[in-house]
Amino acid sequence: MKTLCNFKFREHTTRQFIEESIAQAIFNAECVFGKPRVRVSGVGYYIPDDGSRCLIDVSTEVGEHVAQVFTGIMLILSAKRSFQVKRIEGEPVTPAGNKRS
Repeated sequence: MKTLCNFKFREHTTRQFIEESIAQAIFNAECVFGKPRVRVSGVGYYIPDDGSRCLIDVSTEVGEHVAQVFTGIMLILSAKRSFQVKRIEGEPVTPAGNKRS
């Protein structure tokens, strides 16, 4: 079962800003866990082109760490009310809305 953190941003947040912040969070995870463990864990995230949200897979300890550091970066570098985060637990869903088996 996948667990995700769904970050929703206001319109003024750019995809580039989100990507750079994710890269910083992944670098931090490499410092804590080591590059091999971060690569093996496969930190998964998704950012649509419009930068309106970001999904981070927190099913592993490394993914959880990345999401926590990313949240910290967002709290420091952006206005505290410029994003929301919600934890989503459940079965993965395909783009068509069908559950994977």
